[in-house]
Amino acid sequence: MLHLPWNVRVASLTVSWLLVVIIVIELDRPPSPVSGASSPSLFSADRAVNHLAHLSRAPHPINSPEHDQVRDYLLNTLQEMGLAQDVQKSSVDVQGRSLTVENILGRLKGSENRKAVLVVAHYDSVATGPGASDDGAAVAAMLECIRVLKSLPQLKRDVIFLFSDGEERGLLGAQAFVGGHPWAHDVGFVLNFEARGNRGPAMMFETSSRNGWLISHFGQAVSHPVANSLSYEIYKRLPNDTDFTIFRRAGFSGLNFAFIDGLAYYHSPFDTVQNLDKGSLQHQGDYMVEMATQLGNTTADDPRTDNLIYFDLFGKVLVRYGSGPGFIFLLLAIMLVLTAFYVAKRRGAAKLSSSVIGAVFVLPGVLIVVVAAWAAAWVLWITHILSILAGRNHDPALYVAICTLIGVACGAAFFMAVIRRIGTENFSLGSLLVWSLLAVLANIYLIGASYLLLWPLLFSAVGWTLVLASDRTSTATKAIILGVSGAAVIAIIIPLAHKIFFAFSVRSSPMVGALLGLSISLLIGPIAAGLPRSRRVQGQRDFATANDSRLGERSPEKTAIAL
Repeated sequence: MLHLPWNVRVASLTVSWLLVVIIVIELDRPPSPVSGASSPSLFSADRAVNHLAHLSRAPHPINSPEHDQVRDYLLNTLQEMGLAQDVQKSSVDVQGRSLTVENILGRLKGSENRKAVLVVAHYDSVATGPGASDDGAAVAAMLECIRVLKSLPQLKRDVIFLFSDGEERGLLGAQAFVGGHPWAHDVGFVLNFEARGNRGPAMMFETSSRNGWLISHFGQAVSHPVANSLSYEIYKRLPNDTDFTIFRRAGFSGLNFAFIDGLAYYHSPFDTVQNLDKGSLQHQGDYMVEMATQLGNTTADDPRTDNLIYFDLFGKVLVRYGSGPGFIFLLLAIMLVLTAFYVAKRRGAAKLSSSVIGAVFVLPGVLIVVVAAWAAAWVLWITHILSILAGRNHDPALYVAICTLIGVACGAAFFMAVIRRIGTENFSLGSLLVWSLLAVLANIYLIGASYLLLWPLLFSAVGWTLVLASDRTSTATKAIILGVSGAAVIAIIIPLAHKIFFAFSVRSSPMVGALLGLSISLLIGPIAAGLPRSRRVQGQRDFATANDSRLGERSPEKTAIAL
């Protein structure tokens, strides 16, 4: 039986998990842009960029001369493509100023008389930047999408392309379309595309209510799904608005997409074609073509089935299930936790009272991670405020990594101190108790977030149950089992932490710290397992106490022999 020294196992686990982190982060990126020389049936970011060069030469806010140039380019391009088109003009008063809203629409006819698919992006920009990402990339993608769809077999449904106006001044174009254009009555599905940065994977971050049918079709259609039900839960509670807000409130069924990395470039003079990641444009275009094709060929309208719980695995597959299966998985996880408790107690490896103490110290440890990460971020903010505000003269990822690593180190040190007092098994089982409680609460109050707690809990519970089930298992095998369960925790948590960094940049340190702090409460057990007994004083005492208790139950003769 192979027994590895504790320091060798710690080094192996740490290196293995760091590799998993690096791989997960590397996979959390958009697809590579497709060349302009590729097949006409494929969306090409290179071809779309040719349009974008005309669309984002300069800032083009509503009612500006530059805005009129972009409008004319869109109209001429749609005419060259042979699409039925329309210009919807309306006047609106905004803060005492009369603005003319000019929505541009193109319609690609389908073979059947069914509700249409509506693809939306706004073609106006803010006055402070040329808007290559927000929202020129989506507008250029729409033009390339039209070209691709015209090269493919005719869809069953019409596809309407709405280049909305005045989004930056208050969603004016979307309101005008919903409230006054006759084509609005023909719409069955809405696909809206936005940006809040200039790079990163495009996320499907918002849906209409009762999204089960839509999510199923999204998962079937797209080649690089990046989405999770937690973002849906969060976004619907935020005051943020896009054109999709108007459609959602009007009762339309649909999905909202955006790429959000590179926040410092958002609404700035640096939001240019040169600074745009063409991979992000490719990702938006792939979504556009794939979802327009999927929904454009379906013969059913959205039946508005119950919301699904969903998340992507490395942008390759969308895991999705209903609340019923989610509840069954949660029960299974809790049963495994109870099994691990029973096995550990029977073998004398843990005590209920000590495990409860471990559970009590989990959340304070997470708080230490958050406070330490926030304090480190505050110090860096004070000492590097000018470069941070500039946004393009520093690497935000480096700042966040430093701050969160400081927090994680403080939290890990705290957890190790607790483990030395109560033992590895007691702390790990206590952590599983806390995760079980949080998973139950999420399942009741924030079900879209439940996957984030359920799957790390389930894999960790499986790992500890297997490890505690037999004392004949080699240390190498135990390390492998706990290492695999820890890798599963990382694979679920790190992509979300990475996306929180996308959304909030250097201000994300406390939030990322909270996620990592919770993760460390599960991962520290496998690292501490097998500590030399001199470092597990209290754990050794608990073990001795359990042995003494069993000896006291023997007959005096057997006790004397044992002693």
